Order: sequence, then C-alpha cells, then structure tokens
Amino acid sequence: MKRRTMFWRMVSSSILRRRSRVLIAVLAVAIGATTLSGLATIALEVPAQLAREVRSYGANLVVSPVSGKDSISAESLEAIPSLVPKGALVGSAAFDYEAITVNDRPYVAAGADLESVRAMNPYWYVEGEWPQGPDEVLIGEEIADTIGASAGKRISVVRLEEADEHAQSGGVEAKTSVDFTVSGVLKTGGTQDSYMYMTSQAISALTGVEARATVAEYSIAVEGPVLESVVAAINASVPGVSAQAVKRLAQSDSGVISMLRSLLVIIAGIVLVLTLIGVSTTMVAIVAERRTEIGLRKALGASSRSITMEFIGESLLLGLIGGVLGVALGYGLAVAISLNVFHRSFSLSPLIALITVLASLAIAVLACLPPVRRAAAVDPALVLRGE
Repeated sequence: MKRRTMFWRMVSSSILRRRSRVLIAVLAVAIGATTLSGLATIALEVPAQLAREVRSYGANLVVSPVSGKDSISAESLEAIPSLVPKGALVGSAAFDYEAITVNDRPYVAAGADLESVRAMNPYWYVEGEWPQGPDEVLIGEEIADTIGASAGKRISVVRLEEADEHAQSGGVEAKTSVDFTVSGVLKTGGTQDSYMYMTSQAISALTGVEARATVAEYSIAVEGPVLESVVAAINASVPGVSAQAVKRLAQSDSGVISMLRSLLVIIAGIVLVLTLIGVSTTMVAIVAERRTEIGLRKALGASSRSITMEFIGESLLLGLIGGVLGVALGYGLAVAISLNVFHRSFSLSPLIALITVLASLAIAVLACLPPVRRAAAVDPALVLRGE
C-alpha cells in the first residue's frame, strides 16, 4: 500500500514539474475525447430526433378497412396507438374520403381533424390559411388551377349520393350541394395537390351523415424493421383493418439514419487516429526531455520495467484528466447542436462517458509506450556522455 502511494506521489510530482508539456498532452487527449464523446452522443441521440423530423414530411403507415367494410371503427382507432413503441408516434389523422364534383369535375374530398393533419405535416406549404371553420376548405393546387380558384373565393361542392327510394324509383339522381370559402391553396408537389381538405363537420354537412374514418394515417419515428413489426401487430390484433407501411418513406428514413451513423463512425475513427498521433508526438517530446534523467536512474540501478511503469502511470493520469474533461465538453457540444437544430436536449449517457474515458486512457498509454521503451533500452553510459 505504501509503495503504491509513493508511486502515485512520484507520478504526480513528475507531472507538476513539467506543466507546459503536460498541459499540451492533456489538451490533445481532451480534444480527442471531446470529439469522440460528442460524436458518440450525437450518433446515439440525434438519429432518433432526426427520425421524428423526417416523419414530419408525411405518414409512413396507412390503415384502411378490410374488404367488405367501408370504415374503421372507433374501437380500432383507439387500439392502434397502443401497438406503437412508446414515444415513437409523431402524429396521426383519420380521414373520411368522399367523391365530389366542383364545376362538374370529379375530385376527392378529405374530411378530418385538420389540426391533427397540420401537426403531422408541418412542412406543407399553404398559400393562404388553413380552414378555421366548417364553411372553409383547403384545396390542392391542381384543383385550384383547374377551376380557377384562389384563397377567398366561394365554390360550390357537390356530392353524388345514392338516391333515396323515391328518387330511385323516379330515376332521378340526388345531389347535395354545399358552398364553401377557399381558405388556402395547398402546394406540396405531391398527390395531396389533387385533394380538397375540410373539417369533419364540413364533410358531414356534405354527406348528410356523421363523418367516418375510411383511412387512418400514422407518422411513426422508427426504422424499417420496427415499422414492419408494428404493421404485423396491427394486422394480427386489430380486427377489421389492414395496415401497410409506405415502403418508399420507410426505406428513405432507414437509409438517411444509417448513412448518418456510418458517417459519424468514420469521423470518430479519424479523430481517434489523429488524437493518437498528437498525443504520441507530445509524449515523444516529453520522453526526449527526460532522456538524461532516464539514463541517470538506470545507472543508479532502476530497471527498464520500473521506468516504463512510471511513464505508464503518468500517461494514465493524463488520460484520465483529458478523458473526464472531454466527456464534459463533448456532452456540452452535443447538447448545443441538438438544441440549435432540433430544439431538444437529452441527458448524459453513462455508457458513452465510460467508453470515452477508457478510450482516452488507452490512447494515452499506447502513445507513451514506443518512445519510453526506446529510451529505456538505451545504454545509460551513452546517455550520460551526451551521445
């Protein structure tokens, strides 16, 4: 115990006598540890946040009624979210799609809770405003261009219904016409531009019956395999519905996240190599400065092993200081990036902190071994003669 205490006192004393060189070595380790800790934290936390942001560009899971049914029951809609991993559901919306005509041209109207639709698609560009009441509609750009409508214009929407018994017997086609104000024009560049969006109350006024859910869309922040398991769980446990993943979006999400992780791993590897080179250069300079001291100690009977162990002890202490400093700075760097890009924070991962400190210790020891072994192997007589 006394010998061990004396050893660490000697190591600490040696470090304190060479503050400038030691500071350079600590900074080299700390810079590498900061980058490693920051990149590891980003690789662990940011892809999940990135997935949520990507999911803001549209639904990646669509649920529809099975053949023979015309709508999804309220019980089924309530059961589906419980099958999604906790915290992964970004948004959802149930739509009532109905065939309509405007100026005798056929289109599709989608009735829904528009607040949910807007929350699930925050990047939709709307020229004008989203509908604020049941007397307003949001029309796609294709519809607007065809009928010559713009925000503020009144349009008459017609739904061709099945005629009632009296109408059928007379061969007359029943029509329900409702006037709406165009609140805005939707411009996404996708299929949404050919739809008309309105509130559930508006679709009820048009159809004459309570709005139903003919399709439900979900935006889930998970990667491909997990999404497929959610689809399988819905199809297996929720009766009367058929769930499908939007393959193109799911594959795109997984591809982006995988590429990001691969890039971060490559950068982390490069940083570790550069850190090892930087610390090695510093350690070579430190050992060169102490070459005479090493020769004198060997002449007085110190073994190469004891000298090597002392330098390893110094390197471990330097690595520990640099590693702890790097963990703190790396976490701060990762949080700053996350707050600026995603406006979210996260807690420090103990595993990342431990790995960073261990990597710093390993780099410091590996960097000191080659120069120390070379110096310890030199004949002390040659060193003392200045050769």
